Amino acid sequence: MKKYIKYILIIVLIVVAVILWGNYRKSKRAPEWRTDLPSSGSVREVVTATGSLNPYVLVNVGTEVSGKLEKLYKDFNDTVRKGDLLAKLDTEILATSLEASRGDLAKAQTALEEAELDYNLQSELFERNMSPEYDLKKTRFRVQTAQQNLANARLSLQRAEKNLANAHITSPIDGVIVSRAVDEGQTVAASLNSPTLFIIANNLDRMQITAGVDEADIGKIKLNMPVEFTVDAHPNQRFEGSVQQVRLNPNTESNVVTYSVIIDAENPDRKLLPGMTTNVTFIINARENVLRIPESSTRFRPSKEIWEQFGLKWDDELLNAGRKAIQDAMQSQSQPSKPDSVSVPAQRGSGMRRNAGATTGTGTASRMAVVWLLEDNEPKPVAVRTGVSDGAFVELVDGLNEKSVLVTGVIYKDLKQANSSSAPGMRRF
Repeated sequence: MKKYIKYILIIVLIVVAVILWGNYRKSKRAPEWRTDLPSSGSVREVVTATGSLNPYVLVNVGTEVSGKLEKLYKDFNDTVRKGDLLAKLDTEILATSLEASRGDLAKAQTALEEAELDYNLQSELFERNMSPEYDLKKTRFRVQTAQQNLANARLSLQRAEKNLANAHITSPIDGVIVSRAVDEGQTVAASLNSPTLFIIANNLDRMQITAGVDEADIGKIKLNMPVEFTVDAHPNQRFEGSVQQVRLNPNTESNVVTYSVIIDAENPDRKLLPGMTTNVTFIINARENVLRIPESSTRFRPSKEIWEQFGLKWDDELLNAGRKAIQDAMQSQSQPSKPDSVSVPAQRGSGMRRNAGATTGTGTASRMAVVWLLEDNEPKPVAVRTGVSDGAFVELVDGLNEKSVLVTGVIYKDLKQANSSSAPGMRRF
């Protein structure tokens, strides 16, 4: 008899061990709520774009005359003043043309004097009836022709002097040479288009960025809006600027429409160089030192599958619980209340807070959202008022306190459970 009791006890122990082991495995594989708490910090709504750096004024310095480049007086990165000599062309042919023009001018002057002498003589003979009127008119026409030739000769002389002066290429502005396209001994030909010899930037201490902003975001960009940007040459340093102009001409490429936005940026250390690619961040709205909640908490939605996995009783009214919480909050706020107070629906664990952090940007209207608070391991809907969102966090205007436990998703330990759940807004792990 004792032998049978011994076997029975062993069987009972085995059964209990199996049950305990099964419960342990089940508890280890059970999902958990992913939760988070409101935190204090900064929330910024931004628009990002790429652009290129350029000086405010870039002047292409060319030549109006052709010839061989005899001498270069300035090089890359040289600082120049207006009127400084940059280069000189070979002036031998131009000087010869100038001397020829001077000779033509003297010849035209002599021809005019000769024509006037003949005219004066014919005038005396005509007055004495010793010459016909035809000869007088003919000499007068010769004087007029000589006067026109003299005027053309003077214009030719001015042109030759100007061409000789243009052989000495000078700087049209104060600035810095950022490009030199020629070398000494090179021949330049000025035909229909003036060849570019130098490119001069007026001031590298102040730069401008031309950024392409997508048509979906261009409506958010305003004049004098603060901007932050980085360049690949200094990835750990943030530079600041402001919007100076939004150009109306659209740029279309591959059916993508963008608009050029001009940004003013100071460059006292001259770390920013012309042509650099910039990663631009337009600060639409910014809140500093405010209470914020994770954006994922506003996207959490209940589902029957999730409730059953946690052993909770599902009610179809939960699908409309969020909408009802917002309606109750709106009705509560529409009732008369004391000044500077905000009414929220009475929910367990919910508090009330009004943020008063520093604000920059164009301003964003607050909106109602529904979050789910975890109370006794069961989510409860609460309507809150939110403000600026940066995609990861959203500003909490009122509706909660710092100790509220927010449900942001579900942590799955069993892949089958994760695959069987189709609730929107759930994060799976």
